[in-house]
Amino acid sequence: MQMTRSIRKSLVGMLVASLASCTAVVGPAPSTGTGTGGAGTGPATGTGGTGPVTGTGGTGPGTGTGGTGPGTGTGGTGPVTGTGGTGPVTGTGGASTAPVTTCVPGIPATSQVPRMTVKQYDTVVSDLLGVTTLATGTTMLPSSLLAPDSAGSLTDIAWNGYLTAAERISAAVMAGANKSKFIACDPAAAGTAGTTCLTDTIKAFGRKAFRRPLTAAEQTSFIRLNNLTPKGTPAEVAEAILYAFLSSPSFIALPELAQEKEGTSTKLNSYEAATRLSFLLWNSVPDDILNAAADAGQLTTKEQIRTQALRLLQSPKAAAVASTFHRYYAGIEAGSHWTNTTTHNATKFPSFTAASYPAAMAEIDAFFQEVVLNGGTFKDLFTSSVGFVTKDTAALYGVTSTATTPTKVTLDATKRPGFLTRVGFLSTFSHEDTSSPILRGAFISQRVLGIPTGTPDPSFLGVKPPAGTYTTNRQATEALTAASPCNSCHTGVVNPPGFVLERYNAVGTWQDTDALGGAINSTADVILSVGPEVKKTVTTPAELMTEIAQLPRAQRTYAQQWVAFATGRSPNTNDACVVDQLATGLTGSVYSIATMMADYAQADSFRLRTVGN
Repeated sequence: MQMTRSIRKSLVGMLVASLASCTAVVGPAPSTGTGTGGAGTGPATGTGGTGPVTGTGGTGPGTGTGGTGPGTGTGGTGPVTGTGGTGPVTGTGGASTAPVTTCVPGIPATSQVPRMTVKQYDTVVSDLLGVTTLATGTTMLPSSLLAPDSAGSLTDIAWNGYLTAAERISAAVMAGANKSKFIACDPAAAGTAGTTCLTDTIKAFGRKAFRRPLTAAEQTSFIRLNNLTPKGTPAEVAEAILYAFLSSPSFIALPELAQEKEGTSTKLNSYEAATRLSFLLWNSVPDDILNAAADAGQLTTKEQIRTQALRLLQSPKAAAVASTFHRYYAGIEAGSHWTNTTTHNATKFPSFTAASYPAAMAEIDAFFQEVVLNGGTFKDLFTSSVGFVTKDTAALYGVTSTATTPTKVTLDATKRPGFLTRVGFLSTFSHEDTSSPILRGAFISQRVLGIPTGTPDPSFLGVKPPAGTYTTNRQATEALTAASPCNSCHTGVVNPPGFVLERYNAVGTWQDTDALGGAINSTADVILSVGPEVKKTVTTPAELMTEIAQLPRAQRTYAQQWVAFATGRSPNTNDACVVDQLATGLTGSVYSIATMMADYAQADSFRLRTVGN
């Protein structure tokens, strides 16, 4: 099924003209744009069906008014320049790990028009249209045609990626078994029935795709694709309408343009709150229940939003955010500067094959999902012995399995408590042929405990231990970091927790004897907190995990990283107020992680927004 040349030319001309200047981005930085509102005809509540992002004017980013659809507006004068939004922080490093302790009430500046992340794009296209790959027999994701998530402008190349993806997706839907997900009637029906079919489809699908009801002007904009000359066939027109939806900024972006004030901030309307909530917790569009609540205006209070958040977190669809956030927290998401290696010396570690790392990552994802979806607590992250083993990881744990997918088992609680003792983490935080007390220790101290470890001098990277006879990797590491200036950070803060994890080799297998021949010594004086300093002698990984699980500083650092992930912002004094509230909850023995996630949605900064200057 292909659109006629006249329809394609008309669509591309309208879309390129309206969105060539669109620069809505995804990232952690607050918006700095100053687009100037024009006098267009667009309403304040949304964006044009296939036209530029619209609004009522103003000085904030993304508020220039374009048309409400093709051919009906005057064109805005200011490009959309917002950043941030509800998606996770992307790129390397993620949030700052030192806790921001000073709470200053207020609403941090956010973008009005963040774009969907590529992960969200794939999830939305799957949920709305049942499309998971771009062609039968391939594994090419719809987002494979899109530019990577970034904090940069939407370039011509990136924009063309959206157009190409929209074209392929719409063609696949109209030619495949999922056609009814878009259009459930016959546009070729005689008389007004065909036009009514298209009108009903535009209203119904538009409600889901735009996460709000279409305006009358938007409906007119879409239906006029049925009146072009030369006229396309009913099937071609239907495909063109779907293409227009998928190419629209109201689909690609998540605009927040409501104007109602609460104090000095702007209050999200129920449709915008529903979108924030579903994209945060499901990476996708709202379901029918959430849409109904938005239609009824029942997402305007903290309590209403929290009720829906808890419901969403009980769904299997929340598994994605459970694993995505915790990979971010664990520093093992794609692109993280923490990640050191995914492959290991096959001669030294024959049990770690090419299939082991993907299986180990699937296992750790399953572990995080188990904790979140089954009411697990912060303590469970560090002490649970639940594992998910396959034939590709079983030998690394000293067990047997023929499973090809992660299968739930109970591991040895004395050796495998929590995610820091799992192959996915341990094999990542190591070198190709040896474990790395420095990588593991620095991560625990800085990322988990929120203790600043200092910035290493790049000139020392790759330096080898001084010549000597070492019987353990620990001895070599101690010799490497004994001299100034390295010892100031390594001796007290970085190395000790890493030494405790020397019970695991480079691929995460338990070891009592080092590869160099000496007995493993996992006893170390670990600094668990600072200001005031709390230091304890820890002998085993299980002891270390128990200590971390009950540390208020570790709990606050975890809450801080959830807020940073959820907002797409670096930690700041305004968000510190929310972090304090969530961290207080985590000190309780029955406060689940899912509850913490839902409680974030009660924050004023979730349902209110401000725009940067």
